[in-house]
Order: sequence, then structure tokens, then C-alpha cells
Amino acid sequence: MNLQAFCYLGLLKFPDQLEPSLALMTVAEKQECEKLLTTIRELPKAELQQRWSALRAEEASSINRRISERCGIRFEDLPPAVGNWWAAWFERQHG
Repeated sequence: MNLQAFCYLGLLKFPDQLEPSLALMTVAEKQECEKLLTTIRELPKAELQQRWSALRAEEASSINRRISERCGIRFEDLPPAVGNWWAAWFERQHG
């Protein structure tokens, strides 16, 4: 699980459920989340959204790069519907 994504999404969409959700994590994950939350909790919503967006773009780029390296397919050349399906399948198969 991407703990940064968990923290950004938790603060943006589920702030009331964020703290109780931490109790479900391992001790190490919880400590890492708490450390990150101390640095981002007071950021304005626009900044949290920008960071969340940048994180998602980074993840998408990483997936695209791995697909290209493993399969020889340029993700950008696929139609959007096929590309979304391909990326989801690839992640399930290769993590």
C-alpha cells in the first residue's frame, strides 16, 4: 500500500475516518503515516490536492514505463479504454 496516497486521500476525502483507519495498520505503517501526517495535516486543501495529483501522475508514469519495458508496448499508443484495462491487468499480474 502506498502510505503517502493513503494519507493524502484520507485527509482530502475521509478526514473523520483517517485516525480510526490507522489502527488497522501494522505498527511500522502506522508510525510512518503518523510521521507523514504531522508534516502535511496543516497544509491547505489545494496543496494536498496538488500533491495527490503529482503522486498519481508519478504512479501512472511508473506503470507506463514498466509496461513498455516488459511488453514492448507504448502505453500512449493504446486507446484510452484499452490502456486503462491493460494497466489494471498488468498491475494485477506484475505488481
